[in-house]
Formats: sequence, structure tokens, C-alpha cells
Amino acid sequence: MKPGIVIVTILVLVVTGVFASVAWAGSSTTTQIIHDASDGTVSGHYTAAQVRAALVAVNSNPAFSQYSDVAGVLQAYLTSLSTSGSATGTTGATQTAAVTKPGNLPAGKLDYTGGQPLVAFAVGGALIIAGVALRRRWA
Repeated sequence: MKPGIVIVTILVLVVTGVFASVAWAGSSTTTQIIHDASDGTVSGHYTAAQVRAALVAVNSNPAFSQYSDVAGVLQAYLTSLSTSGSATGTTGATQTAAVTKPGNLPAGKLDYTGGQPLVAFAVGGALIIAGVALRRRWA
């Protein structure tokens, strides 16, 4: 196989890996807060700014609004921080919220689950390019 094809294939795979890791990477504190609130309670000690950042992330992802009440749990936690009178917002109040019911969708409609289509296309393109390069080598 030509060295140029190998280099291009490796480069495409590396670039795809970089884009995939960036797409799936998130703020560790924000991810931790969302995971903590996913069971209906917030048991950790977070600042109001950290909870607001997690609330923004939850509100920007349609999967959370469709399948959970994480936003409600985080909003209740923020309310408890403001009513507790804490200046730093680091009280560890535990808030609970009811689980939401699934919404009714018209027939033939699917919920958007928050998947990353660009990442899927990049991985698919990298696999196609790798397949073409390997086929030329063995053909």
C-alpha cells in the first residue's frame, strides 16, 4: 500500500477521534451535578453558579426535558440555596421531585434523544475511507 494512503487514513481516524472526544466531553462538575440530580435528589454540596451551569446544560438538551425532571430538581435546589440565606450557596440541602410522565407523541414521530449526528457522520466517513484504502491495498 502507498505510504500516502496510510498517512491519510491514520490522519482521518485521529481527527475523527479528536472530534468525537470533544463532542462527548463535558464539564466534570456539570456532569456530576446532573448525574447527582438524575435520581430525584441532590445530595452533594454545590455552589449556586455550578447548579445554574448544570441547569443551562439540562435545558439545552431535549433528552432531559422529555425523559426526566432533572431541571425541576435543580431548580428546587437553587430555590433552597436562595432561601437558606447562604452567601456562597454551598448548603447541602436535599431536594426531591416527582418523576415526569412520558409525553404522548403522534404516530410515526420519534423523540430527539440528543445524539450527535455530526460525530456519527464523521465516524462513518472515516470507516468508508479506511475501507477504500484497505481494498486498494489487497485488490
